[in-house]
Formats: sequence, C-alpha cells, structure tokens
Amino acid sequence: MITKTVTITTVGGDGAATGYAEFENCYGFLLDVYNNWHASAPATSVATLTHHEPSLGTIIACPATATDGLYAPRVATTDAAGAASGLYDMYPLNGKLRMTVTLSNALTGALVSTIRYLKV
Repeated sequence: MITKTVTITTVGGDGAATGYAEFENCYGFLLDVYNNWHASAPATSVATLTHHEPSLGTIIACPATATDGLYAPRVATTDAAGAASGLYDMYPLNGKLRMTVTLSNALTGALVSTIRYLKV
C-alpha cells in the first residue's frame, strides 16, 4: 500500500478562492482519500479528485462542508458488452491525480489531502 499527501493553498476572494495540487506517479487501485481542512475553511469549500487527464473524469467530488473526512470512492463495473453489472470496484489509477479546492477562502494549507492506493 502506498500513501501520498498533498497540501493545497487557495488564492482569491472569500468564498471564491481556488487551488490545486497533484499526486504524481499513482499506479494501482485507489483505496481511500482523507481530507483534513484548515480550521478557517468556510463550509462552502469543495474538494474534487480527478484524473490529470480531464477526459478520464472525476473520481470523487466531496460535499461542500469543509469537514474532515475519509472517503472510499468506487466505480461501477460493466460486463464484456458494456452493460452495467451492478457491482462496484476500486478506481484504477494510471499516472497523475489532481485534487482541486473551490469555493473556499484564501488560505495557506486550505486542505491537506492524503490518498492510499494498492500499487501494481
């Protein structure tokens, strides 16, 4: 199991500040994400984990609460024909991930985000 942590500093006006950081060289399957918010982060703050390549989509958009939390996102699986199987599995990772904070205040260390994944 691999653990990686990034710290995100946001810039901008109150309630509109943004920032991001990248997790480099992530290859394997995502186990979970732990978000630790700055004590002064407003409840409107949102954290979103995406693949670095936007076309691969969003892994998780954490709710706007600025409350510390552990998330274990899963992806719906499909059968060989592409039909939904009704089962869920860990997200496969193949490179960089980006954690973005939006709708926050300008804060140094607005969010400390930690991911854990199984390396392959």
